[in-house]
Amino acid sequence: MKAAVIYAPGDIRIVEIEIPSPEPDEVLIKIHACGVCGTDNALNKGYYPAIYPVIIGHEFSGEITETGSKVTNLKIGDRVTVDPNRLCHSCFFCRSGKEHLCDNLNSMGVHIDGGDAEYCVMLESNVYKIGTELTYEEAAFCEPLACAVHGTDLAQVKTGDTVLIIGAGGMGNLIAQCVKNSGAANIIVSDPISGRREKAIENGATHTFDPLTSDINSEIRKIKPVGADIVFEAAGNPKAQASCPSYARKGGTIVFFGCSPQDKLIEINPFLINENEQRILGSFNNQFATGRAVEMLMSGNIRVDNLISHTFSLKDYPDVFDVFGSPESMKLMVKMD
Repeated sequence: MKAAVIYAPGDIRIVEIEIPSPEPDEVLIKIHACGVCGTDNALNKGYYPAIYPVIIGHEFSGEITETGSKVTNLKIGDRVTVDPNRLCHSCFFCRSGKEHLCDNLNSMGVHIDGGDAEYCVMLESNVYKIGTELTYEEAAFCEPLACAVHGTDLAQVKTGDTVLIIGAGGMGNLIAQCVKNSGAANIIVSDPISGRREKAIENGATHTFDPLTSDINSEIRKIKPVGADIVFEAAGNPKAQASCPSYARKGGTIVFFGCSPQDKLIEINPFLINENEQRILGSFNNQFATGRAVEMLMSGNIRVDNLISHTFSLKDYPDVFDVFGSPESMKLMVKMD
């Protein structure tokens, strides 16, 4: 089979390898579509730690072509997506209900082979059926949507809240829809790219601003004088992260969602964090949210058809990072067919 293998930052090659065989508790999935995300870009740039070489990609969908001898709830032909994280179920975090923080976490596309290939294997327990309501491209959004759902849960968005989202790429647009479904009254999106701001309006944003030409702080306070109830930083930009406390109200919540370079630091005034009793949270992975993401996509409560800006064939995968992050890009999708 063909696969996109990353050997080191900046070194991605399309290679021919053997089709994997499923273990008794695994299934073999013929992959149809796999999304490209910020983590993939960070791996390519060397910002995020990985075990090389590895097949890149973790946002995918496909159909089952083989089942292991112990698989009971899935069958050949089922259309599926996956939670791409294998857990140990025995460390402190797994045993205390924080499985997404597993000490022995193995994530597809980072630590173990991922979804930018013609086939992959995955544990039956990590596989979720999808209905015919979804295209394979739409179903590939289940993993990033699950992450957005988890971030929204952490933020504790309430009916009537004012929420600021910094960054209107694919994740920012998914978060905008999640907070809308949670009852946010004002959804403010900041992004320097006009096309992304337009998508954010389509996806539920009530206000959008260009941070290069607008004073975001004053614009927020025209909408809610005390500041935003919740601020999501979805771009992984250290400068933007450092500014978040100034946008949030007293008692407000700040969620660092974007994938930041692992060696970057920011300066924040701890006196103001203490004095204003603000919460700063990290949002990582997709704790128990994949099933909910599947339901939200299948019900139509989350729209993703307008987020795909570019589609690549697997053989052209090395070209995706020439487009990723460009002004005309949103969600990049790789199709295996």
